[in-house]
Amino acid sequence: MRLAVRGRPPRYCSRACRARAYRMRVADRSATDTRAGGRAWGRTDLQAEGRTDLQAGGRAEGQAVPGAGTRADPGADARRVPESTETGLSEGPLDQPLIVRTAIELADRDGVAAVSMRRVATELGVGVMSLYRYVASREELNDLMVDTVFGERPLPEPGPDGWRAKLELSAREEWALYRDHPWVSHLVAVTTRPPIAPSLMAYTDWRMRALDGHRLDFATMVQIAIMIGTYLQSAAMPLAHEAQAARATRHTRQQWADARQDVLHRTLRTAHLPMVSEFGTEAFQASEPENIFEFGLQRMLDGVATLLDTARAAGDAPAGSPVGPEHRQIRH
Repeated sequence: MRLAVRGRPPRYCSRACRARAYRMRVADRSATDTRAGGRAWGRTDLQAEGRTDLQAGGRAEGQAVPGAGTRADPGADARRVPESTETGLSEGPLDQPLIVRTAIELADRDGVAAVSMRRVATELGVGVMSLYRYVASREELNDLMVDTVFGERPLPEPGPDGWRAKLELSAREEWALYRDHPWVSHLVAVTTRPPIAPSLMAYTDWRMRALDGHRLDFATMVQIAIMIGTYLQSAAMPLAHEAQAARATRHTRQQWADARQDVLHRTLRTAHLPMVSEFGTEAFQASEPENIFEFGLQRMLDGVATLLDTARAAGDAPAGSPVGPEHRQIRH
C-alpha cells in the first residue's frame, strides 16, 4: 500500500494558497477555543455538520480529499468567514488605524526594536497574514507610525508673529513629540531617506513659510528647515537611548552616574584631562538632553538671524557693492 503524502504537493504551494490555508487555520483555532464540549482541534463547524470537503491543514484549491465526493475550494469558504472570526478579534474589525495604534503603543512600551509585523499581530490576537491586507510592509508601518504621531501634534496656523518665534515654536513642538515617543528619532534621524509621512513634511513646509519673504533663495530655506529638523532628531537620540537603558537596567541616568563615581574618579586620576576633571553637578545638569536642546536651539536661531541680516544687507546694498546680490549664492 502506498503511503499517504502529508501536506500539499509542491505544485500547490503558491503564496496565495499558503495565505488561504493560514486564514483557515486561524479560523479553525478561533472556532475551537469558543466551542464547548472539547471537539477535536482543527475541525471546523463545517466538518462537524458533515461537510468534509475541507481539511484543517488547508489543502490546495481543487485537490480531492479522500472520502469526499466533491472537490475542495478552501478559498471560497475562507472568504465566507466573518471578519471578526477570521482575525480572532473579539471587538470590532481589523483596520489600518488599529494596527498603527497598536504598533505605536508597543514602541512606547518596549522600544521600536520590539515592533514587528508578527509582534503586532500577537498584540492584536490575529494571524500575521491578516495585517498585510492593510499594511504592505514593515517600512510602510514605520511611515504610518511617524505620520500618526506628527499628525497628533499639528503646528498652529498662522502661528506667532516673527520668523524666530515661529521656528522656536516648531522646534519645541517637535521636541515634545520626541519626549512623548523617544523611538521616533530612531526612524527619522541619521538618514537621507526620511519616512514618507505628510504630517512630518508639514513641519518642514511650515518652517519654510516662516522664512519666506526674508530675501532668502528657495534652496537656503530648504536647508534651514532641514537643519532644524536634523538638529532636533540628533539631540533627541539620547532620549531614545536613555529610555532603552532605563528599561534594561531599571536605573535612571542619575542613578547610573552615582553608581560609577568610583570608576570615574580613578579614571580622572590616571588620565590628563584638566577640563573634564572639573566636571561636577552643575556640568552634569548642563549635559542633560533637555538643556543641550535649549542651548543648541538658541545658538542655531542666532545663526539664522545672522544669515537673514546678511541677506537683508545684500538686498539693500547698491549694485556692485561687495555685499550685493551677486555674492549671495557664494555666501549661502
